Amino acid sequence: MNRQTSARFTILLFGGVAGLVIAIIAGRPWLVAAIAPAMTLVVLAAGLHQWPDLEVSLSGPTRAVVGDQIDLVVSVSSQIGIPWLNLRLELPSDLKAVDGIASAIISVAPGRQVDVQIPVELTRWGVARPGRLHATARDRFGMFISSTVHSSDLVIRTHPADGHRHSIIAPARLRTRVGAHLSPRHGEGTELAEVRPFRTGDSVRAMNWKVSARKGEPWITVRHPDRSGDLVLLLDSFTDIGPEGNHLVQRAVRAAMTLADSNLGSHDRVGLLDVGRHIRWFRPRLGRLHQARLFDRLLETQVEPGLRAPRIGQLPLHELSDGTLIVVISGLIDANMSTLPIELASRGLEVVVLDCSADDHLPPSVDRADGPAARLWGLERAKRRSDLSSAGVTVVSWSADQPLDLPVAALARRGRARGGSRVRR
Repeated sequence: MNRQTSARFTILLFGGVAGLVIAIIAGRPWLVAAIAPAMTLVVLAAGLHQWPDLEVSLSGPTRAVVGDQIDLVVSVSSQIGIPWLNLRLELPSDLKAVDGIASAIISVAPGRQVDVQIPVELTRWGVARPGRLHATARDRFGMFISSTVHSSDLVIRTHPADGHRHSIIAPARLRTRVGAHLSPRHGEGTELAEVRPFRTGDSVRAMNWKVSARKGEPWITVRHPDRSGDLVLLLDSFTDIGPEGNHLVQRAVRAAMTLADSNLGSHDRVGLLDVGRHIRWFRPRLGRLHQARLFDRLLETQVEPGLRAPRIGQLPLHELSDGTLIVVISGLIDANMSTLPIELASRGLEVVVLDCSADDHLPPSVDRADGPAARLWGLERAKRRSDLSSAGVTVVSWSADQPLDLPVAALARRGRARGGSRVRR
């Protein structure tokens, strides 16, 4: 806490003392009467003043959606009381004051708590941490000033706003439980497969009465059963490049959120495998609660560079169910991380790669020597993509200026061609 006297106190004190000295030296008693009110105010303020024991806390919701307006609540209390208190909150770039002002001037009664609401708008998804809170207190005469800076441990996890459903990447082998993917086999479902003559063993409930009446013999309608799949998002957080607010890993997280939202909405089980310096495993599950927890885990993704990426033997492959599709979301920067999809595919797992183009995150070249180095780096990444394709791993690139729909739809079409399953929008 910083404690000091105000400029008013200094002016009145030194002005009064100087006037008193002049009055004594010059023998002017009327001058004493003129400065008496100012000196009385200084003595009264000094005699009554007590430095406040200020207690400040900041609270608010811990989850929100981009574009939401929330109230950050500043709670202030003091046993002594504060006649004049100025509160000013520093806001990061992903929080914006609704009325343009993130401050308030209040008074606090002795022993009472005052709650001040500061409305803010969430402008960007991610993890938002409100900045420091500056509190400046003055006494009733404006003579003494105490200021403190309080930090808050409030963390607001901001989820992306719900948008339209993207194409769904379906595993080649679907599970028998009900879902939104159409099985290539025939059975009970919602989508029409064919209309054919009645055979022994067919259900009477599948009878197509219109066609039967026209053909003069029994015909039935055959449909595709709706099935679901297991999807694991393997997020590469080992290395990162790019300017503040547009990191490569941030784009990868956004892509993972989009895929998780689409596939969970289609009754698929979705899991997360965050591979960086450490491995974080989030088992595939269903439901809105699982989606919220999965998004929280994605928002907390931190880049922890190390000397070597984790090896495939450290991954929890034994927990993957048969037919699980692994979607690797990576910038293909690190050589060890680039060979990981090949090792997964060599073990019989179905793997596709969404390549977040790292070239879009390089700073502009300012030196002629940067040109050959950038081309060499681009050739190295192209070779890694070629090696993945040669190993039978589907690779689709996603540039920063391209909507995510296009590469996701390309992965969905490739999966349908290889696995024979149809994918719905």
